[in-house]
Amino acid sequence: MWQRLLFIIYTFGIHLGNFFIYSNKFLNNKINQLYKGRRDTLNRIRSNNPPKNNPIWIHCASLGEFEQGRPLIEAIKSTYPDEKIILSFFSPSGYEIRKNYPYADEIIYLPSDLPENNRRLLEYYNPKILILVKYEFWWNLIREVQQKHIPIISISGVFRDNDYFLKQFVKPFRNLLIHFEMIFVQDEASEKVLSERNFHNVEIAGDTRIDSVLNNLNKNPAPKRIHAFVQGKKTIIYGSVWLSDIHMAIGVMQAFPDYKHIIVPHDVRPENIDNLRRWITDDSRLYSESDDNTDVLIIDNIGMLSSLYAVADYVYIGGGFRRGIHNILEPLIYRIPVFFGPKYNKFNEAVTLNEQESVFPVRKCDEMIAIINQWEGDTVFRDTVKASIEMYFEQNRGATHKILDYLKQIIEI
Repeated sequence: MWQRLLFIIYTFGIHLGNFFIYSNKFLNNKINQLYKGRRDTLNRIRSNNPPKNNPIWIHCASLGEFEQGRPLIEAIKSTYPDEKIILSFFSPSGYEIRKNYPYADEIIYLPSDLPENNRRLLEYYNPKILILVKYEFWWNLIREVQQKHIPIISISGVFRDNDYFLKQFVKPFRNLLIHFEMIFVQDEASEKVLSERNFHNVEIAGDTRIDSVLNNLNKNPAPKRIHAFVQGKKTIIYGSVWLSDIHMAIGVMQAFPDYKHIIVPHDVRPENIDNLRRWITDDSRLYSESDDNTDVLIIDNIGMLSSLYAVADYVYIGGGFRRGIHNILEPLIYRIPVFFGPKYNKFNEAVTLNEQESVFPVRKCDEMIAIINQWEGDTVFRDTVKASIEMYFEQNRGATHKILDYLKQIIEI
C-alpha cells in the first residue's frame, strides 16, 4: 500500500514540475530548451519506425556526468563498434554542448519521468541495458525498466548516509536500487553505506572521470589566439566562476598585475557578462572582442574551458561559495595548483586531495596569494605537490576497464 502511495505522490510531483516548465518556457531560455528537447524526444518515439538494434542506453544528468560516462562510451565503441548507443541528458547544459558527440548513435533529452513516457521510450528503443551515471535516479523509469527485465547498472556512484533514497520511509525506492545488476561506486565510504543497508550488488571501481581527463590530455589544445594572448607570461585561469567568486579573482588580479588573467564564467548570458565586467575594475576584454592591450580576458562562450588549462600556471575553480565546486580534475592533470571555495565536501576528489595537501580550498584571496607566492619561491613545496597529484591519478585510473569487463558478459550474451 505504501509503495503505491509513494509512487502516486512522486508522479504528482513530476506533474507539478512539468507545469512549472510549461509555465516558464517563454521566460527562461534554459527551461525553453528543456521543454523543446523533451517535446522532440516524445515526437520521435511516437513514430512508427523504431530502431531494431537493441541499443545500449546511457543516461547522464548534465555535462559533468557526461564526462564520467564518456570514457565508458568510447571504450564500448572501441571494443564493440557495431553496438548502438543511445545517450540521454536531463539538462540542456549537457545536451546542447554534446548533442553532436560522435560516439553516440543517437542523443536525446530524457522526457519527464511519467509512466506513459517511459513505456513509450522502452517500446521504441528496447535497450539491452540501461547505464545510469553517478546518481541520476528517476524512479518511474527504473521501475518500468526492471519490470521489463532489462539490467540496470550505475557507474561512478557516490552514496552518503543522508541520501534521501536510502531512508526507511522511502524503502520502495531503496529496493529498486537493491535490484540493480551492479552499482559501481567511487570509494570505500560509498560501499560501506550500501553494505550496511544489505546491498550485495556493489563494487568499488573508482571515478571514470579520471580516465576521461587522462584520455583527453593533449587532445584539445588551447586556441592559437589564447597562446598569443598569454605571450609566455604567468597565467591564472578562473574557471566556471559565479559572481560569488569574483571577490577572489579581483583580489588576486590586484596582487599579480603582471600576470595574465583569464576569467571563464559559468553563466555566459549577456546580462551576467555585463555584471561581471562592472565588478572588475581593471581594463578587460571579451573573447568575442579584440583582446589587444589587456591582461584580463573574459571568455564569453561555452565549451572552451578544458582546453585553456594547458596554458595555466594557476587555476581557481568556481562554485565553492555557492552549492559546490565544479570540475577540478581537468586542471589538475597539468600538475598545477588548483584553488576553490569552501563548499567542496560533497566532491570526493577534492576531499581526498585536500587531505593530501595537493589542492587548496580558500576563503579569502590573501590565502590564495600566499600559496602562489610559496609555489613561486619554494621548489620543495612545488615538487611535493606535483608528485602527490601524479600519484593520485596513477592510483585511481582504470575504472573504465573494470566496468567494461563486467559489461562484456551482458553485451556478448
